[in-house]
Amino acid sequence: MLHLLFVGITFITAVLGIPTWETFSSRASIGSLVPGSSVIEALGGYEVPQVLSLSAPPGVAGNVTITMRRRSRSSDLALFFLHHNRLFQFTNETSILNVNVLNTTAVEGEPMPYKLAVSPKREGLRDAMFRWRGTLLHYELGNGPDQTFFYVCKNASGETGIYMLAQADATPPGCTLVTLHSFNHLELIQQRKEQSSS
Repeated sequence: MLHLLFVGITFITAVLGIPTWETFSSRASIGSLVPGSSVIEALGGYEVPQVLSLSAPPGVAGNVTITMRRRSRSSDLALFFLHHNRLFQFTNETSILNVNVLNTTAVEGEPMPYKLAVSPKREGLRDAMFRWRGTLLHYELGNGPDQTFFYVCKNASGETGIYMLAQADATPPGCTLVTLHSFNHLELIQQRKEQSSS
């Protein structure tokens, strides 16, 4: 009897000793490996919900693009998170990619001056900041305007990507104006508020 009690206490101690990022319940999603990581939805002009995805296999440099949410299994959806005003794409414990803003003004066939791409290294514009304003992903470019507009466009090669303009302008042909949203990161903010008030 004493042996069973000892085994039970050892098991409970071992389970509770496993480290977690937030609370025990936050382990329910894959995003809990990096607090605040979540799917980013592209809203605007689409009948079917769209989410940010990658043009390359997981963990490999490529363009940020979109895909229909209902065609993707939840385990296949790309997860993103903000850290120190920089946007990252979480693949797994060993692969976290930088989301870079590339200047494409000198690249023939690109429809807009800036494009989102992922890479193991930080590249492109460095004087920029990503932030959440509620659910909306907000991008500030250096000393420029405090709002950047996101578009889904196809380049001359027919590849879809996420492009950006620093000011509102007429939407170019073949492009769709979108807003980028995350709803899961609000849960993390709420958990932090609850923890600080306890």
